[in-house]
Amino acid sequence: MKLINILSVVIVALVLGSVTLANRSVDESLYVADLTRTIHQLENQNLARSSRVAMLGSLTQLKDKIVDAGFVDTPLIVALPTPTSVALR
Repeated sequence: MKLINILSVVIVALVLGSVTLANRSVDESLYVADLTRTIHQLENQNLARSSRVAMLGSLTQLKDKIVDAGFVDTPLIVALPTPTSVALR
């Protein structure tokens, strides 16, 4: 009879422990899912902002702003006059 009582107490303790651990794992999985969702949102925001920065800092956009600021737009390449090539020195 004592053995049956001890086994029933052990079984009840194991069931309660199993339920407790299952609840904790569900809570943690919900927390991890929320973190994953947040990470994906931040990655999307980062991608959108980096593409916006790339667009705003592109050379075609900057060229117009530089010309508007008063710098001269010259399509020619200007080289300094040197008596010999730098590669020959």
